[in-house]
Order: sequence, then C-alpha cells, then structure tokens
Amino acid sequence: MDKEELYSEKLMNLILDTIDEIIVIHDADHNIMWMNHAGESAFGISVDKALTMKCHQLFKNSMPCADCTVANVVIGEPTSPVREKVIPTTGMTVACKTVPFIRNGKIQVVIQCLRPVVKEE
Repeated sequence: MDKEELYSEKLMNLILDTIDEIIVIHDADHNIMWMNHAGESAFGISVDKALTMKCHQLFKNSMPCADCTVANVVIGEPTSPVREKVIPTTGMTVACKTVPFIRNGKIQVVIQCLRPVVKEE
C-alpha cells in the first residue's frame, strides 16, 4: 500500500468508523458534514439524517449550545476545553472535545470527538 492509498478518504472513514468515540465533523455554521457509525448509535439517527442537521440539533437544541466552543475559538490558541454533554435520545454522557481546522484565518471545519464517560461505581 502506498502513502496515497494509506491516506485516502475511504481508508480514513473506515478507521474512524471502527472506533468507539463519536466523531462529528461540521462547518463553521454548524452544518454536519460527516459522522461516524458510533454517532449513529449514540444519537439514534442515520448518518444520512444527520447530514441534514446542524450539530446542536443532535442535542435537541434549536440554537447553538450555550457552551458552544466553536463560537469562542481564538485563532492560534490551543484547542478548547473538554466539556461534558448528555445525548438526549440515549441519555449517554460524553466528554466533548472540539478541534477547529483553520485555514487562512477562518474555520474550515470543526471536528468534535465525543467520548462516552464511564461512571465509577
């Protein structure tokens, strides 16, 4: 396998679909562009349905979340803090890390990694 094949979109999608963390990619206007299969299970919707939504709609909000880190991104600053959120459809608590991809001083896409929080008993 050459480097071009190794870094192909198809292979990257396959890798991201095999992990347990929920990955949601959206643009600066919160329009979902991609979601992995873990997201389908956690949010209880298909990827095709998610692609018609804004990220805050996954959390049953009509407007961006009150603690939305995308609105407060400072170009050149490290990634935003990890915040806990609850997925309404499943009640799952997740630690949400938001990483913006910035080009020419503008947010191109935002990668959100939501890791299920394991409560200690």
